[in-house]
Amino acid sequence: MDRFRVVLTDHAIADLKEIPKGLQGQIHGDLKNLQSAALPSGPQIKRLKGFRPPVYRLRSGDYRVLYQIQGDVVNVLRVIDRKLLERVIKRLNL
Repeated sequence: MDRFRVVLTDHAIADLKEIPKGLQGQIHGDLKNLQSAALPSGPQIKRLKGFRPPVYRLRSGDYRVLYQIQGDVVNVLRVIDRKLLERVIKRLNL
């Protein structure tokens, strides 16, 4: 049974389209895992500092998924290459 509904923003959908097909499957699997536990234990989830409401980072191979939790909805903000993480975080307007 799913506890959370995962919703992708327009930016996240565009980001996913740019990722090679083989890696998209891995990321989709990780997003599906967020449906049952939006904050799973382990090193792949990290809360980013300085954001209200909180923004979380999920590691999925060389890509990072930035998301927020609002009630029972997980809003996926971006899916980006790890090399671009700092630049994208600075440009998030939350």
